[in-house]
Amino acid sequence: MSTDSIFSSVESEQRWVLAMEKNFPQQHVLDIDFDIPCCVFRVSKILTEAKPEAYAPQHLGLGPYHHLRPELYIMQKQKLAAVRKFLGLEKVQKFRQVVEDLVQREPVLRACYDQYLDLDIQTLAWILAIDGLYLVQFLKNYPEMEHLAGDILMLENQIPVILLKKILRVLELAPNDQNDYSLFEEFETLCQAHSPLRLNKQRAIIGDVSQAHLLNRMYYLIVNNRGIQEEEYVSMFSAAVTRIGLNDVVDSVQFLAEQGLPGAGIAGQILSVVKKVPWDKILGLFKKGGPDEENPDIGFEEKNFYLPVIRVTATTEVVLRNLVAYEAATTEPGSTLELAEYVDLMCGIIDSSKDVEILRNEGIIESELPDEEIARIFNGIDKSTKKNDNKSSIEEAVDNVNSRYGNLLSVKVKRFLKRYGYALLKILGVLITITVLLLLTLQAFCSVFGCGRWFGKITAQSQNLLFSY
Repeated sequence: MSTDSIFSSVESEQRWVLAMEKNFPQQHVLDIDFDIPCCVFRVSKILTEAKPEAYAPQHLGLGPYHHLRPELYIMQKQKLAAVRKFLGLEKVQKFRQVVEDLVQREPVLRACYDQYLDLDIQTLAWILAIDGLYLVQFLKNYPEMEHLAGDILMLENQIPVILLKKILRVLELAPNDQNDYSLFEEFETLCQAHSPLRLNKQRAIIGDVSQAHLLNRMYYLIVNNRGIQEEEYVSMFSAAVTRIGLNDVVDSVQFLAEQGLPGAGIAGQILSVVKKVPWDKILGLFKKGGPDEENPDIGFEEKNFYLPVIRVTATTEVVLRNLVAYEAATTEPGSTLELAEYVDLMCGIIDSSKDVEILRNEGIIESELPDEEIARIFNGIDKSTKKNDNKSSIEEAVDNVNSRYGNLLSVKVKRFLKRYGYALLKILGVLITITVLLLLTLQAFCSVFGCGRWFGKITAQSQNLLFSY
């Protein structure tokens, strides 16, 4: 077989032909929807190159992409034991019926995955039956298996809801559509425990159970979280942006003082006193409130930059990365990538543990992890979004902050000093050198030829030149 082909053998090619034939049955099949959209994606190499372990499960493989990985297959016995225990003697006898039912829906199984699955349909059906039922029992026994949550929430490890529903119905664990909601309630238990951002709790949003899988459900509840009241927002502009800008100016003035610039030392002392003034509390007196209920979680009004509270745990990096990967895989070209832009914003704000400390003190970051670890997480995530013609609300908020920040006097001074300070120092140094040379030359000339008739009598007192007439 050609190295450019998806086929590894003649048998592989025959399996492909059989799979294609199932998409065009000789007689119409009423209960099979052949237009199932793809929902489980391989993460692009652009994202996985930096940190592959954040996208590939490390302990538990679910579905055809990772079930058969040798290093993960050690979990197979535990999977089978958990499934048998969950079903009990009565239900376990119907498990083969689940497999056969999935076999009859081969086009649906394959359509859920974005890559061609070079597996016999029997193999594929057994993988999805075992892993699908394992996921169901995991959700029902979640607190006892929390250490596997990171793997469960990875994009490539998702089991489509359409298959989970079929498994539950065949086993009579969910006999009608009303019980579909119980599956999403279990989704939400896991989402609440591991979502970095707050989830929407409105009935109209929660009642929509059209999401394709667990990770899709978490993403949906995050990006549709609107209408948060003012007290749930945290203002960081006065406490962070203003303070950071003033710190930079003080540092710049101190640098000039160390270089010997006249007056810089006194200016530095004055700014050091100004720096200690509680500007966050003073500016807070002029705050007129947060964004209205129609605005997204991130906004900027007057002196206040609003960010949603983010809870950082041991699984946060994996969850954020996979949510961004899912968004990238499903968003249409030209659309705004809200979650990716938010993650990029946080990565831009956080450079060091000092930044984390500011955000933690302002109530924006909630975590039991040390500041250094949180900074490492955000520093390790590369920028994932590209500029497009349509600006999102996040981009507009950031543009407003940059405009306001750029107009601050302290920032203008800092930028002026950064751009021209070194050149001014060089020019000043040259002028001082020329002046000293001229004075020394004048002193030498006068000591030899005398300058009284032009400048009066020159005397030296206390190392200073005093001119008298």
